[in-house]
Amino acid sequence: MAKRKKSLEKVLESMRTTNIPKLDVPPDLWDGCEFEEIDDISGKTREQYFCQYNIEQGSNFRPSSKTIDILPPGLYKAQDDQFGNFFSKESLDISELIRFPDSMADTVIDEFDTFWTMKDRYLDRGEPHKRGFLLWGPPGGGKTCTVSFIIKDFISQGNVVFIFNYNLMSALRSFKNIEPDRKVLIVMEDIDSLIKDRHEEQAVLEFLDGSIQHSNTIVIATTNYPEDLPDRIINRPSRFDRVSYVGVPSLKDRILYLTEKSKNLSKPQIKGWAKETDGWTLAHLKELIIAVEVFDLDYDETVDRINIMRAKHEHSESYEKAFRGKKSTGFA
Repeated sequence: MAKRKKSLEKVLESMRTTNIPKLDVPPDLWDGCEFEEIDDISGKTREQYFCQYNIEQGSNFRPSSKTIDILPPGLYKAQDDQFGNFFSKESLDISELIRFPDSMADTVIDEFDTFWTMKDRYLDRGEPHKRGFLLWGPPGGGKTCTVSFIIKDFISQGNVVFIFNYNLMSALRSFKNIEPDRKVLIVMEDIDSLIKDRHEEQAVLEFLDGSIQHSNTIVIATTNYPEDLPDRIINRPSRFDRVSYVGVPSLKDRILYLTEKSKNLSKPQIKGWAKETDGWTLAHLKELIIAVEVFDLDYDETVDRINIMRAKHEHSESYEKAFRGKKSTGFA
């Protein structure tokens, strides 16, 4: 142990006198070392050394000791390797997406703006400054598109977004040690797919309820089938405070979508298609355009085929009826 401590002293001294990032410390040097011993040498614990980010390969950001002091705005996924946790920057391209007027994205972004102004009210009541949103609706209805616009807007304001995975649960602790006051958005797309057994359900509950992410944090999740989620996740405020329906596009939105995406249709054809596709999702409209314009398939046969594809499941219809009229988007 004395030999290990001597080696550790040399490493720590090197870190104090050079610009070598903490990442260069072999991880096994920490094995078996008590925090008190490290305190005797440097006055800092291992956790306190991880106080900034090391840049790796231009897109990975690892908690470290001598690098940048804030995570650049962007979309990140938590990863881990033999050195510990790091944040990998993800790409986000919305150039092909259509932002409809008065969309759910606009509604949620407005709520975000209101929420960030309420920090003092939360703190005055001894409550953690956090909010949870759950967006649900039919597959292909635009939930991912909605979340993409929300992410892009959030990043444009200098903030960071994390894609939820089980590595994030520990990585977020390092992030909060470094930037405790940073605004954070955590995205849990298809949350039902994250919960395959009781163990994963409990892990998600601990994440939603844990103290690590509760400050200056918004969680937004999506699901096609909210009725398949455990009651203790979906039916308890403070986990998901808002449950909002993202439905099929309106006639006006279908006209806009067909106008933007079709290369061959005339204005009368666009209006005709839009009227004949009532109740269709954006995914169905996309398939119609590709089938007819790219593969030269018959329009009527394609419409019949897609109508068979879009047959609804009974349990989803029941859930929609139960929540119809309860999709309030205000803060009252």
